[in-house]
Amino acid sequence: MIIFNIKPSFQNITVDVEVQPYDPAKTPRKKVCTADVEKHLIENDIEFGDCVSESFLNNRSGETKGTWIFERKTLDKPAEKVILTKEEKPAPKKRKSRAKKTTSK
Repeated sequence: MIIFNIKPSFQNITVDVEVQPYDPAKTPRKKVCTADVEKHLIENDIEFGDCVSESFLNNRSGETKGTWIFERKTLDKPAEKVILTKEEKPAPKKRKSRAKKTTSK
């Protein structure tokens, strides 16, 4: 059984994860990596940014607690203001000169 404890703060999101110790008769082997934590955050509709601090859990090796820290997702920056100048006029039409056809006799 994997227990996720999510602690959002102003600047980042801290996720504490705990896994039950491995016991061949009762508890199966469990591994938890950053992708598993990100998947859990997405399932709970929590927006997050880049991972600042990560961990890796494997209950078979004795590691049963770990902490991941993610940045808060920032809003997109507004586009820069663009100053529009007056519109350019289209190029004047070219006058076509037509050669006079001469008939030869």
